[in-house]
This record gives sequence, structure tokens and C-alpha cells, in this order.
Amino acid sequence: MTSGRALEGRTAAVDGLRALAALSVLGYHAWLYTRERVDAGLRDSPADYLAHELRLGLVLFFVLSGFLLYAPWVRAALGDGPEPRVGAFLLRRAGRIVPAYWVAVAGSVALVWGLDGTPGVRLPPAQDLWLFAVFGQNFTTPTLLRLNAPLWTLAVEASFYVVLPALGWLALRMRGAGRETQALVPATLLVAGVAWNWAIAGQDVPLTLTKVLPAMVPYFAVGMLAALLAHRRELGVRAARGLLAAGVGLVLLDAGWAAVAAHDGSRDLTLHVLRDLVAACGFGAVLVAVTCAPAPRLLRARPLALVGLWSYGVYLWHVPLLLWLRGHGLLPADAWAALAVVTPPTLLVAAASWRLLERPAQEWARRASARRPRSAGGRPAQAAAGR
Repeated sequence: MTSGRALEGRTAAVDGLRALAALSVLGYHAWLYTRERVDAGLRDSPADYLAHELRLGLVLFFVLSGFLLYAPWVRAALGDGPEPRVGAFLLRRAGRIVPAYWVAVAGSVALVWGLDGTPGVRLPPAQDLWLFAVFGQNFTTPTLLRLNAPLWTLAVEASFYVVLPALGWLALRMRGAGRETQALVPATLLVAGVAWNWAIAGQDVPLTLTKVLPAMVPYFAVGMLAALLAHRRELGVRAARGLLAAGVGLVLLDAGWAAVAAHDGSRDLTLHVLRDLVAACGFGAVLVAVTCAPAPRLLRARPLALVGLWSYGVYLWHVPLLLWLRGHGLLPADAWAALAVVTPPTLLVAAASWRLLERPAQEWARRASARRPRSAGGRPAQAAAGR
């Protein structure tokens, strides 16, 4: 059995990874939105290439989602937990992301709508704002990457939430099978995602086709595979450190590969097909390492874990705050100085989002899902009906 202290430490380590992902994306955008021309393709110095690769924090978020959300189906499929209730899962996911997201969309409109013409501000047509409310902004060119650019990833996340119960159902059809057989579900998903990216690589396709779930699904699949590998597994300190080092090495390899290709003007289609799959595998290895053995103390540090708790708010609010500061002449031109200026208000707003919106919404969703009726024998009614 795993001790409560060990579980608490692993939860803190995951929160630490969330914090690193959020701070990485924050640093990337602090660099991007201080440039004279806000264009990630324009990189003039080694520092620019390094700052650009902070974008990989986004990949870590996707891998984390696959890892954490697929784990209950892994436990059920391997006979170590109850079958997840689909309705309760969707209700809890809605409680987790929707209220804070809606407030952030409204806040983005309030902060940047009057700043058209400010470098980095890209506004959608007013009549299309409703698409943001239903996570539909990725499906039309006039709304994609506009208003609050990172919100495109929330549309992908929401799509994954809708698809995940079906993937869990497939895993449960193989209940009792070993890890190798259970790996078929995420492995098939990974191959399908790579096939999607192969089909559109080098083609003159709308940008929208690169910002939808099929294009990003390999990252989620890696997280799902990591959840399967980590289930009921204990690693020795030496093995965990080796796996952690290998994972970090893969992330650095991916970043270096992308940076060198960009510097040399490479049109290697392999990069467009695999995208950042190498980094995703590295993040998956890191997750297994820190959840199957005591994580490094730094990763479990309370300040980092606290930022991890607020990471959703950090992600939702940092870009509109950057744009508001720039639009009012308050954002320094130096990326490090801009990061120092935007981080305090971002953390303040994120903490308020957590305390006033996210935590109450999650508690309500948990209570509401607990009241859902169960069938005879204690199994969820909707799960029983679906068999």
C-alpha cells in the first residue's frame, strides 16, 4: 500500500509540474509580447531561440491531462477501482474549467477590446464572440488565436473530455487484460494523431486543422500511456532519477531539434508530422518518475505547489494582462523586465480565480455528481445502461 504521506508528496509533485508548465508558457508570452513585431517566427539571437522553446509548457499541460484524467479508467480496467461514472466525470470537468473560463473570456474582452492596433492584439468579429463561450473558436479562421490566444487550447481540452469516456469504455471492454493489451487504446490514439498530422503536413490546409484535437491527441495519448505504466508501480531512487534525467533529456532534445531547424530554415516534414511528440514522451517519463518514487524536493516545494494550484488562472489571464499593460505603455520592452511586471498581477488574479471561482465550482460539481442515482448493486446507473 502507498502511504498517505507518499500520495501527498506525489500530488505536490504534480502540482509542481503544473506550475512549471504555467510559468513556462508565461515566460514564452512575456518574450513574445514584448517584441516590436509580435511574431514567434522572428528569432534573432540565441536568447530568442531559448525563449521560444518555453512554449513546450503547453505540451506538458496536454500530457498531464491525459495522465490524470485517464488514470481512473486504468484503475478500473486493471481491476483496482470502480468504473468511472461518465455523467459525474463530465459534470466535474465542466465545474473545473467552465466558470473560470467564461469569466476569463469576459475579462479578456474588457481588457483588450479597446486596444485594437496594439502589437499582439488580434480581435475577432464581435458577432463571433459567442463561439468562445461554447469552445468553438478553433473551428473558424476569424476567431482562431484571437482575443486571448492561449484559449485555443481549452477548446482542445474540452474536445478531449468529450472523447475520453468512449476511450475509457474501450479500455473497460478489455477489463482484466494486462498492461500490454490495455496499451492498445492509447497507442492506437497516438498513431491516429500522427496519421492526421502526416496527412496535413506540407499541405495548403487551413490553420484550424492544426489546432484541433486530432492534431494534439498524440500528447494526450502519451499521458494516457504514462498513466498505464505508472499504475501500482514503485521505482527505486536510482531508477527514478535515471528516468527523470532521460525525460528531461528528451524535452531538451526536442527543443534543440526545433530550434536548429528554425535557425537553418529547414522544411523537414518530420517536424510537422511528429510536432513535439519527442518532448511529450519526455514529459511522460518525468510523470512516471515523480509519481512512482519520491519526487525531487524542489518539485514538491510549497511555493511551487501553490502556483500549480493556481496554474489554470495563470494560464487564462496572463496574455490579456500582458496586452493591457502594453496597450497602456506599462510593459517594459525587455522580456525579463516584462515578466517581472506581469507576474505579480497574474498570480493575484489567478489566486482570486481559484478561491472565488474554481474551488467553489469544483466543490459544487463534486456534491452534484455525488447525488446522481446509482443502479442496484452500487454500480452507476448510466454505466450499467451502457454495457
